Amino acid sequence: MQANDFSQLLEALGRSEREAHRYRDNGSIAELTYGELVAEADRMARGMQRLGVRRGDRVGLVLHRPRDFVPAFLGCVRAGFIAVPLYPPLTLGQLDSWAETTGRMLATARASLVLADSPVAYTLRGLPDRIPSLREVVSMDELPDGGELHLGAVSDDQVVFLQFTSGSTAAPRGVRVTHGSLWANAHAIMVDGLGASPEDRGVSWLPLYHDMGLIGFVMSPLVTRTPITFISTLDFLKRPEVWVRTLSEERGTISFAPNFGYALTARRTTSTDGLDLSAVRVLGCGAEPIQPDAIQGFFDRFGEAGLKPSAFLACYGMAETTLAVTFAGMEDELKVDSLDLESEPNDDARNKPSGLFRVEHRVPVVSCGRALPRHRVSILGEDGKPLPEGRVGEVFVEGPSVTDGYWENEEATKCVFVDGGVKTGDLGYMSEGELFVTGRLKDMIIVRGRNYDPTPIEVAAGRVEGVRMGNVAAFSISGNPTERIVVAAEYRYGDPETIESKIIRAVQREVGLTVSEVMLIEAGSLPKTTSGKLQRSATREQYLEGTLGGVLRRTGGLAVA
Repeated sequence: MQANDFSQLLEALGRSEREAHRYRDNGSIAELTYGELVAEADRMARGMQRLGVRRGDRVGLVLHRPRDFVPAFLGCVRAGFIAVPLYPPLTLGQLDSWAETTGRMLATARASLVLADSPVAYTLRGLPDRIPSLREVVSMDELPDGGELHLGAVSDDQVVFLQFTSGSTAAPRGVRVTHGSLWANAHAIMVDGLGASPEDRGVSWLPLYHDMGLIGFVMSPLVTRTPITFISTLDFLKRPEVWVRTLSEERGTISFAPNFGYALTARRTTSTDGLDLSAVRVLGCGAEPIQPDAIQGFFDRFGEAGLKPSAFLACYGMAETTLAVTFAGMEDELKVDSLDLESEPNDDARNKPSGLFRVEHRVPVVSCGRALPRHRVSILGEDGKPLPEGRVGEVFVEGPSVTDGYWENEEATKCVFVDGGVKTGDLGYMSEGELFVTGRLKDMIIVRGRNYDPTPIEVAAGRVEGVRMGNVAAFSISGNPTERIVVAAEYRYGDPETIESKIIRAVQREVGLTVSEVMLIEAGSLPKTTSGKLQRSATREQYLEGTLGGVLRRTGGLAVA
């Protein structure tokens, strides 16, 4: 068996009767051994072959249930199809815009087949008339059976699947994830990073159309034969407590979530009675900026259930690096530094972490740990040259997990993938070999010639009573004589005028910046990516166009709705 061939790994696992997966969905539980999982994947691969799909063809997957998605994806891996995971529609009200975006991604991928949930398949039936490469859109129950499964040799540079980026600062791009990069990252995560084994059990509610759920809990655990319990993402969103309840019932040892998952679960878990989280040894956090208050609140909430602070594991990664780049130490607790916001733009010490020079306004920054073995993280200045420790610049990643670019977008590939590495577009600094991520390059707010990350502004505003924490976007617009800061915040309850005043005071007190305008908007109105990340540039664009939806009130007494 080649050490970088998931198809051959699945061939070997197909002879195993060890438990592979449990699928928990709306109270029901289904179990599959590795042998049963691979047999189901092969059945689906044969069905796709009977529909005319051949090695190298792209197959769109729009399946919201893990029990359907996982064998369909693995069937593509087995047969050499290039899977294109796509997010399903979240609400009927967004069906038209979802179908348009999905059509663009399928056209970009030049997909030949779409396998979807029955209602979704019906919605997408007209796509073959608009996308020349697309022959059919079929539902799970329309997939034919029978035939012979055709397998072939696999090389490191062969594309396994296309991971479309979240689109937080640009239009989604299809990252070409190869067998070589996928195997390297899976080994780095499970062996080097987590030290996982078949005795562990992973628990995940993460959507499988994004890399943290797909690579982190479907593909990577295959390397160490670690069994996984999948929770429906919709079940988690309806009742976040199901995450910790499942960890307790399954004696789960490994789980990951973005920052908002921790905050939501701590806030909406009604009781810790009957919970036993003492078996949990790793709770990872990534995919969005890590907020210390949210993490600390989660561990405070569930500490009495046996959850150990040392279980927390901060990490950093992105689709262009397959998934993970850095992990904090396995026994390290949450490590927080503070970043100066008041240094002069031309000062040699600008933007260094606190303690190195005088500061007046500081914001917390979480350590994302050290680069995984065989990977390297450096910080680049505006001239593209490496910066010393303590200086903020663009995060640059090198190593075997770096993918080979974007699908049919050579211009973007040449801009992002340079010198054997990837320019991440993230800002950060190194301190004693550890990476501290401070924000996104394209989201920077410039006031009086100084750069500010919007995250501390959003955190300060999100703590105000009556605001939906984690649902705040800050951006700047042109003003006279300098840029003006605008805060758009989703409203929960309370007097709007009082909330606006408190937001302005909180940002001034905690960040040292003056907010020129506050917009309170209805819950669910802020533009977000499919993974739940804020789209600040889209929010700013809608603000300037006057199309930002659900505006309840804005400072200056301009009632809009």
